[in-house]
Amino acid sequence: MKQQSGGSLDALTGLRFLAALHVVLFHFGTACIQGVAPEWMVQVVASGYASVGVFFVLSGFVLAYNYVDTAGGMQTPPRAFWSARLARVYPVFLLMFMLSAVPTAQGSLAANSVPVSVAKLSTAGLTTLLMLQSWVPKLALYWNPPSWSVSVEAFFYAVFPALAGRLERFRGARMTAALVGVWILGLLPPVLYLVLRPDGPGPLSVATGGTWMAVLKFNPLVRLPEFLLGVLLGLVFVRERAAAASRAPRSGAVMALAGAALLLLGFSQGAWIPYPLMHNALLAPASALLVYGLARGGGPLGLVLARPWLVHLGGASYALYLLQYPVSELVHWMERFVDLTSPTRFLAVLLVVLVPASVAVHRWVETPWRSRVKRGLQPWVDGTPARPAPAPVVPGA
Repeated sequence: MKQQSGGSLDALTGLRFLAALHVVLFHFGTACIQGVAPEWMVQVVASGYASVGVFFVLSGFVLAYNYVDTAGGMQTPPRAFWSARLARVYPVFLLMFMLSAVPTAQGSLAANSVPVSVAKLSTAGLTTLLMLQSWVPKLALYWNPPSWSVSVEAFFYAVFPALAGRLERFRGARMTAALVGVWILGLLPPVLYLVLRPDGPGPLSVATGGTWMAVLKFNPLVRLPEFLLGVLLGLVFVRERAAAASRAPRSGAVMALAGAALLLLGFSQGAWIPYPLMHNALLAPASALLVYGLARGGGPLGLVLARPWLVHLGGASYALYLLQYPVSELVHWMERFVDLTSPTRFLAVLLVVLVPASVAVHRWVETPWRSRVKRGLQPWVDGTPARPAPAPVVPGA
């Protein structure tokens, strides 16, 4: 994750790996430590779903840092931006779509007749390929469940150039008000859900279903404020760096440690904080402190997160996040030959396969295909249609 002026944001790349690993541990590791570890530690793992919010804040920050100037405008034409984003996310997204096809089809056929399964798979498949599944509550988790957040990010990418063109007026007190305002805006949907309970009474937890709960958790408009918080912070950081030549650089050590401590405190209280708030936006200010502090260097925490091996794993974190479902299905298949009934053993095998696989996908799929997709989209970026090469002239023909 490179800075524009030659530095690096390596600590933020390392953070990406830890956030992705936190989500994986939430899905597959909670049962491993229940009854063994202290309750606060169990809750830290069980609150891993909230780390998706860290990604949304981090995404907004990095995009603003890389694409927005000090005035608040886009430095890159929209088509070039969209081309870069599509090239970044779609090759791995498509690979995971294909790897998830067999278990998704098997699950559908086990629960429905063949005609119903064909209809569902066709609808869900097309919606997912278009990265629109997060807009449809019943389809958000249908095909490779973790990919719902990529669908949300796709919406963020679509609107980012328009949003960036409206940032110039946010300075000083107005910027502070905007930062607080988008956080409150992000809290409004979960608060309304808690008050209105549109899916009916009952306890609220990660297992709670219902159409409105799915809208609350997955709808891109509902998650947009977390992204906007990151965008505004990124602009603040761009302006701070531009002014750094006239004053001593500021340390981010205290901010990074405070943000990390607040996140851990929030995660450890996950069983007692209302689930809708934990899932959406409540911890966004803590994420913001951590991200901003690490961007400034992060002090000791930044040095740890910027270790080369952690940065390397952070580069593969997107693949790690999307691979967790296909790899878990592979490990379930391995249970035919190996005793993996123990949750701890299952998690160990999962990680032994998942981490190297994500590094391989990053190296052999994500990195080379990013360049190929960008080259393929270049005529569209330039505004000229792609033309086939002229046929060679054969003398005497």
